[in-house]
Amino acid sequence: MRAIYSQAYPEIMAEMGRQGITLSALKKLLGVSMPTVQRKLSGQTPWTIDDVEKLCEILNKNYYELFTKKR
Repeated sequence: MRAIYSQAYPEIMAEMGRQGITLSALKKLLGVSMPTVQRKLSGQTPWTIDDVEKLCEILNKNYYELFTKKR
C-alpha cells in the first residue's frame, strides 16, 4: 500500500477548527490512537491512502485542499 508523508497539520487543524472537530473526535473517526493521529499530522508517520480517504470524507474536503496547499 502506498503512503503519503505530509506535514499538512496547519491546514487540517484549521479545517477541524472551522468544523468544530477535536483531535479526540478525529482519532475516533479515523479509528487510530491519539499518538498515531499526532504522528500523522506532524509528518512522522505516513498517511495511507485509506487514511486520506477517511480524512477527506470526515472534513468534506479533497486531497488537494488538505495536502497540497502552500504553507
